[in-house]
Amino acid sequence: MQLHLVPLIALPLVAACTSVPEQPAMCDAAPAQSHLGEPYTEALGQQLQELTGATILRTVHEGDPVTMDFRPERLTVVWNDARKIVKATCG
Repeated sequence: MQLHLVPLIALPLVAACTSVPEQPAMCDAAPAQSHLGEPYTEALGQQLQELTGATILRTVHEGDPVTMDFRPERLTVVWNDARKIVKATCG
């Protein structure tokens, strides 16, 4: 009769061992706004990623299609034909 109690006792122990997923880093695009109009380079992209706290950097040519999924840890930098940064947003 006590064998049927074993799963009931073991279940909370197994649940206690599971980890809670860590919250993704949040991006803050405000520090990147002072770089609008500057020529985009890979080095500047990395600098903007660090300034904004983003863990993902996405660079896009103005007018190119992009996915609309929201990623709070992603910085999107949009540049034009002259390779000037025209927009920097998080999400």
